[in-house]
Amino acid sequence: MKYKLLLILLSIGIISIVTITMFVLTGKSPEVFIPETSQKDLPYGVKARIGKGKILDVAYVPESSQFAVGSTTGIWFYDANTLEQVGVISRYTDAEFSMSFSLDGKTFATVNNRKTIRIWDTETLNHKATLIRDTYLRPNFVFDYVSFIGDGHTLASRYIGGIDLWDITSYTHLSELATRSHGSLTFSQDGRFMATEWSGGIKIWDMVADKQMISLKVPRDSVKCIAFSPDGRIIAGGTIESLIMLWDVETGKLMKTLKGHKDKVGCLDFSPDGKKLVSGSEDSTVRIWDVASGRRKKTLKKHSYEIRKVLFSPDGKTILSYGWSDILHLWDASSGKHANTLTDHYNVVTSISLSHDGRTLATGHFDKTVGLWDATNGKHRMTLQGHKDVVSAVSLSQDGLVIASGSWDKSIRLWDSTTRQYKKILHGHRYGINNILFNPDGNHIASETDPALWLWDVSTGRIKHKLTELQANYLNRAMAFSHDGTLLAANGKDATILMWDVASGKLKKTIKWHGLAMTFSPDGNYFASNGYDNAIRLWHVDNGEEVRTIIVDGVKEGFIFRFLKSLTFSPNGKYILVGCQDGTVRLWDVRTGESQKKFKVHGSAVTDISFSADGTTLITLSAHGTVLIWDFASIMQNVSDNN
Repeated sequence: MKYKLLLILLSIGIISIVTITMFVLTGKSPEVFIPETSQKDLPYGVKARIGKGKILDVAYVPESSQFAVGSTTGIWFYDANTLEQVGVISRYTDAEFSMSFSLDGKTFATVNNRKTIRIWDTETLNHKATLIRDTYLRPNFVFDYVSFIGDGHTLASRYIGGIDLWDITSYTHLSELATRSHGSLTFSQDGRFMATEWSGGIKIWDMVADKQMISLKVPRDSVKCIAFSPDGRIIAGGTIESLIMLWDVETGKLMKTLKGHKDKVGCLDFSPDGKKLVSGSEDSTVRIWDVASGRRKKTLKKHSYEIRKVLFSPDGKTILSYGWSDILHLWDASSGKHANTLTDHYNVVTSISLSHDGRTLATGHFDKTVGLWDATNGKHRMTLQGHKDVVSAVSLSQDGLVIASGSWDKSIRLWDSTTRQYKKILHGHRYGINNILFNPDGNHIASETDPALWLWDVSTGRIKHKLTELQANYLNRAMAFSHDGTLLAANGKDATILMWDVASGKLKKTIKWHGLAMTFSPDGNYFASNGYDNAIRLWHVDNGEEVRTIIVDGVKEGFIFRFLKSLTFSPNGKYILVGCQDGTVRLWDVRTGESQKKFKVHGSAVTDISFSADGTTLITLSAHGTVLIWDFASIMQNVSDNN
């Protein structure tokens, strides 16, 4: 027995030594698992996709063993037992942020960022109908919730200011319920009651009598989520005070208060038989409760961040939960044991950089890692670990041999892309890194953090120039090197763009303009930047004179460029492209300023664009961390003109 124990301890010691040695020698812990992304049902012109998109909603398919994930890239269907992908709807390239299945499971509805409701056939995944309100043209009109109620022939949808009821058999609008609830909303299973969060309390409406039935007061107006029991007799409310409160629906009497969570309770669901309640909290735990006694049965711990949704499976045997990190877990509802993990929507990309030859793509990730991919087919090559916080920026040297990564941990790391070893760690910034960029010859790196812009010597790892103290504002992250590497442009104080001589660090030009994204033309003659006024401006680099202003028309909602850094010239210098808030990329002729193309690429804002040197491959990154690799020639040949 002693020998067995000694052998176990010795084995653990050897494994620990190997792990520590690996970290010391290579600057990283053992490689993490990166799931391969399905390359089925890609949008036209896309060669590969990295990531299935951020999870926006999850729902079980009634009378089946499947569940659906609504994400920023479409709707993905998985077998709940094996987690194999069994279907996908991605051809619309829209973020689906709420969905609901009819009780018989034959039909489901989704709402998306195009202000429409879509009705689908569950078996074929074919689109059946689109519902659009007559108030569609209101600037603030957008659906944010959809739910089948009652027998499944009626659909409820919410927008700011009211709730609509629709007849799904005829696809016609029935009526509008006047309510300004914008918090939690739910319906009893039989469709008789509707509960809405109202100023931190709960109001219950009788849908048959079309009137408010009762109002439930919550201490400190702190309700955060609500759920009806299957028989409609009990309503549960989760609060920001870490409590779960159970009321009798008919009388409004408080039945029980469940205590145990350490932070806000953000999601609830009853088991199909109504005997159990599952809750998710910002304390990163999922808890199972006995409804009759109010006692906690199990505490489920696997998540690292707040829980966004919890669901019982239709048979009540499984619990599904997903959190802010978009890792989805499945649990045995009886024992509380962890059953499975879906990581397809995990590992959100924060930044991208493409090698000069267009073959290698580097990605920064929210989970503190750097990824390397084959840019021709989206295959994962390696993962680099070592940062202590989110990797917020990456840059590849033109030869693809060195990767620079900047992090919220205030450091910059230089990695050898062939050996996976980190070469240097650059310290000195007081705050997290917003942006980093290699100059064309790979000898220097520019880094930007609030409120400083520095230029580093790659060979020594030392600061060469502290170019300026910027105004503390995270929109200042835009910067660009000229293609010959002699100039560096970035935002300065007082709404200016400054250009420095890289060799001397001296300021050479000042442009009275504040750019949210900026780039030099390949021939070095022009400099382009975009701003708050939905315009792209071109200047001559030599004399700083403005050549033209390109106005982005057809955008009626807010600032299309806000928080974006996606602006680039095509490698031949003929076109200028910009990524927009509405998920489109738009293209103009540099010589004439005429609009040439507009194409939908993502279900959320396009935050970065990158070209291969030969102009055949275009890489786009969405605000929700999905990367698409495009055949640019196909795009130019097949998308419609935007004149």
